[in-house]
Amino acid sequence: MSELAPAASDPVTPAATVEEAVRAIIATSLGRPLDEVHLDSALMNDLGAESLDLLDIVFCIEREFAIEITRGEMERVARGDMTDEEFAPGGLISEAGLARLRQLMPEAAHRIAAGLRAREILSLFTVQTFANMVHGKREGRQV
Repeated sequence: MSELAPAASDPVTPAATVEEAVRAIIATSLGRPLDEVHLDSALMNDLGAESLDLLDIVFCIEREFAIEITRGEMERVARGDMTDEEFAPGGLISEAGLARLRQLMPEAAHRIAAGLRAREILSLFTVQTFANMVHGKREGRQV
């Protein structure tokens, strides 16, 4: 019997349960049983999320944790102080850009390799990636 995703409604969820609350949000948003949603699950490849699902997930996380995560902010953080051309010349992420992504998303480092295109970055996002965003926001960092 599959475990149902509990409702996540406490905007001051303790840090120890951020991961569980994010798992529950993602399970609910994707209509998946909670026991199928793991911290290392890639949202698109493992759980079948589409880009509209990611928008819903971000909205629910923002509401749950009383934070704001903008797409522009996520892109700026991914690039760091690199220009678009330094990060992904011609849409192909450079070695420096790959190193930056591995630093930001250690949970997906094994999938960050030469040949990655900028448009494929969202496919790297895991449940842990979103939990890390929440922790970062709580610590006062941009995503």
